[in-house]
Amino acid sequence: MAGKTLFLFPTEAEAAPFRTLRPDAAVAIIGVGMARAAASTAAEIMAHNPCRVVLCGIAGACDGRVSVGEVVEVVHDGIEGLPEAYAFEYECESVTGLRQVRTLTVNRSGDAMRNEAIVMGELPVVEQMESSGVAAALSSFDIDNFCHIRAVSNRVGEPFEQWRVGEAVTALAAVVAQLFTE
Repeated sequence: MAGKTLFLFPTEAEAAPFRTLRPDAAVAIIGVGMARAAASTAAEIMAHNPCRVVLCGIAGACDGRVSVGEVVEVVHDGIEGLPEAYAFEYECESVTGLRQVRTLTVNRSGDAMRNEAIVMGELPVVEQMESSGVAAALSSFDIDNFCHIRAVSNRVGEPFEQWRVGEAVTALAAVVAQLFTE
């Protein structure tokens, strides 16, 4: 698999529709949360030595600028709740033509809404639980060919029963399968 694109998903439920469309793709399940995602990403990098990594999953929209069901590209990420002196942030060049968003990696759904300055900034904001861990692992391996795609499944604060996960992962799979065709 060395030299191929490695697609990372937090859960099998997020990956399954993509696996159906792209059974030939290298897919790894990295788990939910920063620590598990970082450790799993490091193990997958060592096992596969990919030329590019694409992180895919669902996210919650922090404002009305992003629609539920929309697939977006993350171009900036930070960790919610860390003091500024210790904050880890990364930026990616846009490579897809999708709407660009900023994301906050959170430990609990709804945590991003505490950061009003970021949520009300120039870019729309979504929250998710893995990307800062993945970016830190990739950085330790000097991998900079990284793309981060999310499908919005809910508005932050909605009860889980109202999340539209099926719609989001179906849209995510279709877009990612079309964008990355190697």
